[in-house]
Amino acid sequence: MITINCSLAAAEHLCKGFKKGSKEGFFEPVTPQSIAETQAERENANQPCFQWVVHAIKLGRSICLIAVEFETRYCHVIHQVKKGDMQGFFSRLQERLMNGLEWQGQDYSLFDSMQMEQGIERYFSQHEDIRFYQRTDRSVMGHVSQIAAEYSDVYHNTGCFPPDEETALEFDIRLNQTWRTRKGEKCALQANEKMLQHWLTEYLRFAPQKITDAMAKIKAVQQEQLNTRLAAMAATRQQLESANIIDADSHDNVIDFSRYQQRKK
Repeated sequence: MITINCSLAAAEHLCKGFKKGSKEGFFEPVTPQSIAETQAERENANQPCFQWVVHAIKLGRSICLIAVEFETRYCHVIHQVKKGDMQGFFSRLQERLMNGLEWQGQDYSLFDSMQMEQGIERYFSQHEDIRFYQRTDRSVMGHVSQIAAEYSDVYHNTGCFPPDEETALEFDIRLNQTWRTRKGEKCALQANEKMLQHWLTEYLRFAPQKITDAMAKIKAVQQEQLNTRLAAMAATRQQLESANIIDADSHDNVIDFSRYQQRKK
């Protein structure tokens, strides 16, 4: 089962004429059960449950829906969603999830296209039932606020939304390369790592040792990428020192533009 747990703002945007407590539309009746309780109940019954918490924010004249997966805190920001377009939102969310997992699986050499197809088939066979609720989770909403702030900052700096779904997904992946933990959870994996681990476990059915090896491979690739960035930064600093733009003995990383201007005269 997939549950889409919406804030009031998200519910009102996805369902035209939505009223809190109303039985109309595609939302389930109000339930006293929390998202965490639903998750625990489904796990105890050995019934897979994939839960999103969704909130709406307004940027410019458009509405963006921020979807955060409850367990991993993995997120997608679906931009410029039309009012009442529940089907369009859900389709874009599913496509972002699948494409993002496939892209990252290829980047880290975790699985091939045939394994990905098998995982997608298991995913859809396990989650044929889709339900919408008007409820949220305080912890998740805290992460939603952080994501909204970062996304809004980029929007206001660029003045535009991503031109296509591929660009939007690239930014989603960047948003997920960060730490988002639940209360009591060890800070061991980033959001994207947790989602990949979940995908390998539940849908690709990797053996425990193979999953351990995969997570180690992700860490190794990320460390290599970090080393490359640090080396590039060091090379840039060396070039600036050679040009006498910064003081080689300085450790505050402040560029002396007065020296640069003197050299240009």
